[in-house]
Amino acid sequence: MIQRFFHRKRMLPPFLSSITALSAVIMFAFTTLKAEEEEWRFVYESHGITVHKRIKEDTVSLEFKSTGILRGKISDYLSVILDTEIMPDWAPQCFEARNVERVSERETIIYVACNGVWPVADRDYVAKRTIISDQETSTVNVDIDLTENPGAPDIKGRVHIPHLQCHWILKRIDPVNTHVELHVCVDPGGWLPAWLVNWGYRWVPYRYLKDLESRVVKLSCCTTQLVSTLTHTP
Repeated sequence: MIQRFFHRKRMLPPFLSSITALSAVIMFAFTTLKAEEEEWRFVYESHGITVHKRIKEDTVSLEFKSTGILRGKISDYLSVILDTEIMPDWAPQCFEARNVERVSERETIIYVACNGVWPVADRDYVAKRTIISDQETSTVNVDIDLTENPGAPDIKGRVHIPHLQCHWILKRIDPVNTHVELHVCVDPGGWLPAWLVNWGYRWVPYRYLKDLESRVVKLSCCTTQLVSTLTHTP
């Protein structure tokens, strides 16, 4: 009787056993990835958008890459990405975004706040956004890197993201289609282990491209309707 009692006391409740098992599986998966996979590895494909991952050099965070040929003109994609104020309307988890300082025609300091992907709290960051264009290849790059700026807000209760690298690549395919590629590596900071953060953020690159495309298509439709209305006004 006594032996059975102590034997039962050592057993974990079912829900804790499940969490422990899930944690072990995910930790093993990411440990293997870190040791053996520093090249791009396929994650999933959906609606013409492909997501890859790899270990980012000098960090424990994964770098995700999402690519797709999306509907819409390259100029419309660039317009939406550079319109900081409308980021909450399409960017996943973003609920506040503003310009802090315009450094030059191609460089802007921005502030962005995001809802944390469960179970992390809200995060924010200040970054320099840089535009690099290549007319010969019909390609535009938009780089977003963390920076500091005295004019940026410092709001209590929001945790500053310690590491973020974001890289957009836009390439014109034809007048109505654009190749869009996003590279992103983020460490939201805080107490969460890297393997859990990587697991939680694995869907974000896909959603960024899908939601960006939806915003561009909506913008294009509104522009077409406006032009049609103006040209048919008596």
